[in-house]
Amino acid sequence: MSSQGGQTNYNSAKGDIINQSGSFVTGVDKSKIQINNSQDLVQAAKDIKALLDQLSVDYPSDSPEVLRAKALDEIDKNPELKVRIIRGLKAGSFAALEKMIDHPIAKFFIEGAKEVLKP
Repeated sequence: MSSQGGQTNYNSAKGDIINQSGSFVTGVDKSKIQINNSQDLVQAAKDIKALLDQLSVDYPSDSPEVLRAKALDEIDKNPELKVRIIRGLKAGSFAALEKMIDHPIAKFFIEGAKEVLKP
């Protein structure tokens, strides 16, 4: 309520006023969804890093391109791993995943994964 030049203004609500009646249930907690999506992205990054680490140890003299091909082949052979990685990609993006994978060939892997793992 405000008073301007002798007039009283009772319309001081800001925003939309909605009248509702009936039974209401609270909505979905979006913060939990974001946390779960982030967890999927984090898990995908961990899985890929572990795979790249293992392949780098097993094949130390291979080029990044060859290691990428071997990593993508391993993912293709493991449907569970492939699903986890695709779920992570749906939660984030290839760019986010690349930044989360702390490995020298992460960029090479992501370039190949864009063609093979279309979420």
